Amino acid sequence: MVASRSPRRAPALRGRRALGRHLRGLLSLVIPPGLRAHRHGMLLFLLNGLCVSISDAFIAPYQSVFVLALGATGQQVGLLASLSGLAGALVFLPGARLTTRFPSYRSLVVATSLAARAAMALIVVLPWLVRGPAIIGAVIVLVAVRDALAQLGVPAWTALSAAIVPEEVRGRYFSSRTFVMTLATLVVVPLAGRLIALVGAPGGYQLSFALGLAAGLVAILLYSRIPVTAGPRDGRASGLPLGKLLAEIRRHGAFLRFLLISMLLNISVQIVGPFFSMYVVRNLGADVGFVGIMTTVQTASTLIGTRFFGPLVDRRGLRWAMTRTSPFIALLPLLWLFPREPWQVLPINLIGSFAWAGYNLAVFNMLLATTPDDERPLYSALYNTGAALTTVVGPLVGGFVFDHWGFSSALVTSAAGRGLAAVLIFLLIREAQRRPLVPRRTRAGASL
Repeated sequence: MVASRSPRRAPALRGRRALGRHLRGLLSLVIPPGLRAHRHGMLLFLLNGLCVSISDAFIAPYQSVFVLALGATGQQVGLLASLSGLAGALVFLPGARLTTRFPSYRSLVVATSLAARAAMALIVVLPWLVRGPAIIGAVIVLVAVRDALAQLGVPAWTALSAAIVPEEVRGRYFSSRTFVMTLATLVVVPLAGRLIALVGAPGGYQLSFALGLAAGLVAILLYSRIPVTAGPRDGRASGLPLGKLLAEIRRHGAFLRFLLISMLLNISVQIVGPFFSMYVVRNLGADVGFVGIMTTVQTASTLIGTRFFGPLVDRRGLRWAMTRTSPFIALLPLLWLFPREPWQVLPINLIGSFAWAGYNLAVFNMLLATTPDDERPLYSALYNTGAALTTVVGPLVGGFVFDHWGFSSALVTSAAGRGLAAVLIFLLIREAQRRPLVPRRTRAGASL
C-alpha cells in the first residue's frame, strides 16, 4: 500500500508549484516558446543583474561622500574619480587578451569579480586598520584597484552575454533586465542613505558597503551557475601587434563606423555633463534636495523608456532606435538654455532620460551585432577603451570652454557635436544582419 502524501505538505507543495508557474509565465513574456533551451541561463543572468544593481546601489553613490567624511579635500575627491576612470580604461585590452588563458568566458568573469570584491572587503575594514590622513590615500588606491579588476572581465562578460541571450529577443530581454536593475537602484539608494544617516560615519558607510559586498557575492554565485555556452576560440586577433590589430579592425567597417561615431557622441556629452548639477545649484538656486528629486525623475523616465523601447528594438531594429533617439539627445543641451527656475529642468530630464533609455539599449545590442563572434572580447575591449577615453577628453574640453566662455557656450558646443553624431548615425550606420541562434525546424522536426 502506497503511503499518502502528508496533508501538511500538500498546501506547501501546491504553493511552490503555483509560484513556479507564475515565474515561468513571467519569463515567457521575455523568452518566446522556441527558445526554451536558453531559459535557465537567461533567468540566472537576470537575477545576477538584479544583485549587481543592489550591490552598486549600496556602494557607488556614497564613495565620494565616504572619503569626504574621512576628511578628504575636493581635489582628493576628484582624484578618486579620475584614477578609477583611468584604471578602468587601461585594462580593457589586457582583459581581452586574458580570455585566451581561461577555459571559458564565465570563469574569467567570476575570477575578476571575486578579486574586485576582495578589494571591496579591504575598504570595508580599512577604518579599523588605518588611522589619520593615510586612510584617504588607501581608499583612493583600493577603489581604483577594485574598478580595474572589475573592468578586466568586461570583454569576456560582453562575449558571454551575446551567447546567453539569442539575438532575436535581445531588445526585449535587455530592456527587462535593465528595468529590474533600475528599479532596484531606485529602491535601494535612498534606503542605503537612510541607513548611513542613522548609524553615522564611518560605521554607516562600512555597513552599507558590507551589504553591497554581500549582494555582490550573491551576484557572482548566480553568474557562476550560468551554463557555459561560449568560450575563447584561438585568440588570434587578441595577440596581434598594434599595427596588425588596426588593420584587422578596418576589415570590419560596420564596427569601426559604430566605434568612431559613438566616441564623437560620448565626447560631446562629456563636454557639458559634469556641469549640469552644479549649474542647477549655483545658477538656478536649487538645493541638494532638488538634485535628489531630479535624479528620481530621471530614473523613473528611464524605467518607462526602457520598457517602451525594448519590444520596438526587436521589431523595428537597432538603427531605427538610434536614428529616432539621437536627434532628441542632440537637442537636449539647447533646451537647457531656457530654464530660469529649477523646476523647469524637470521636463528636459524626462525627455532626455526617455531618449537615452532607447539609445543605450540599441547601442549595447549594436555592439553585440557588429562584432565577430570569435573575437567579441577584443572588440568589446576596444569599444570600452574608447568610451573610457572620452570621459577624460570630454571634461577637459568642456572645462576649457566653460572657464573661457561660460555654460551657454559649453551647451552649444555639446549640441553641435551631438548633432553631427546624429547625422552620421543616419548616414553611416546600417542595420545589423540578424543571425538566428536557434535552428529553424521543418514540420517533421528536422533541423534546417
